Amino acid sequence: MIKCLTLHPLSQLTKKHNFKIITAMLKKIALLFALGFILVSCGQVAEKQNESADIKLISELVAEPLAYDGQEVTIQGLITHICKHSGDKIRINQVEDADFSIMVMLQEFQPQFDPSCEGRQIKITGVLRTVVRNMDQLEEAHNHEGEEGEGCASSQEAAKKLQEKGITPDIRAFIEMKSFEYIEVSQQETGCCSKKGSSTELAEAAKSGKCC
Repeated sequence: MIKCLTLHPLSQLTKKHNFKIITAMLKKIALLFALGFILVSCGQVAEKQNESADIKLISELVAEPLAYDGQEVTIQGLITHICKHSGDKIRINQVEDADFSIMVMLQEFQPQFDPSCEGRQIKITGVLRTVVRNMDQLEEAHNHEGEEGEGCASSQEAAKKLQEKGITPDIRAFIEMKSFEYIEVSQQETGCCSKKGSSTELAEAAKSGKCC
């Protein structure tokens, strides 16, 4: 007895073949989208890490001011005081440790700041400058020894001359602002106390007028 074989029409075979091809292509597209998402996410994380690495702690700057003199730096901190006399400078405290602060000269940004800004967190980029505040002691040392005083071209030179006379240089660092942006934090974050006190406490403490 001869068995008859049932053959699929050519159109049905073609449809099944095309379906397999389309399914494979969709899987590849989905995989590419997933890989792209992962790469973008990794890139954003790396960018944020690089930004964090570029931000200097205020404690670093005030501890070694001459090492950063004339360099562009970026800091983050809390506005604890805006000078009410000239209005051309603000004081920024390190959020994690209020014992460290630095003065920032507002430059052309002065009109954008007023006392209502106190208590806000801010990121600032600018050029760090230094000034030696006890140069008069060097002049006194020169006069005592019968020498003529000479001007110093830089804070580094002034500090070196003071040290040669056995005088510890009193160096003040400040930043000339080039750009800034406010850091918006949630109410929960601002309500938490840092190691040295909450944001509100720091701002209130700075209103004694000793910051300028």
